[in-house]
Amino acid sequence: MNEAKDFQNKSVDEAIEDACTFFSCPREELEISILEGGSSGIFGLVGVRKARIKAQPRIRLGELEAMIRTITERITADIVDNPRVRVEQQSDMIKATIESTGDIEQLLGRDGQVLGALEYVVNRIIARRWPNAVRIMLDAGGFREKQDNELSILAVSLAEKAKSTASPQSTKPLPSYQRRIVHLALQSITDIHTKSKGDGPMKRVLIIPRAPAPQEPMEASAGDQPHAT
Repeated sequence: MNEAKDFQNKSVDEAIEDACTFFSCPREELEISILEGGSSGIFGLVGVRKARIKAQPRIRLGELEAMIRTITERITADIVDNPRVRVEQQSDMIKATIESTGDIEQLLGRDGQVLGALEYVVNRIIARRWPNAVRIMLDAGGFREKQDNELSILAVSLAEKAKSTASPQSTKPLPSYQRRIVHLALQSITDIHTKSKGDGPMKRVLIIPRAPAPQEPMEASAGDQPHAT
């Protein structure tokens, strides 16, 4: 309902009115891209083209960030003292970093299990309260950065194994942002390629060695040509 959608009508204004009706919001709350301005043609008969736009509701980032900050601080207040949350927009997600004067390790748990559970709860609450689909990643004590670095090292190790054994290697199921880390870590290695495999939000990354290019047969020199008998 809140994803970008194309609209067509006789004019740009009429196409925008259609978008306002569809999303049930005024014009100033829409992000609008004009794809075609439309044309009335010659005498309204020849060369008539409809106007075409792409529209979607604006994401009110300030309001969303305040909501994420309030919910995360409220949930983590029972775990650490005086939690404060710093929110920043990234390319395809919103990162919320939790800071505290208390023991930040309590927010992590073994292998980040507590942090992962908190992240799941925050995402579920925001999904119920916010009209647009958003992805929120929680971090504390630099855990995510350390995790991402370890994942990059693992990806390179799997790539080396794929090349040495000439057989595909696979990661465990990963969320989309971690799959992207694997793809980026291996994009400069020319003799392997990667692709995601699986259903749902958690997919594996396959690391596949490229087959060596067939070599051109060498032309025999004149001295190597067989002699007729």
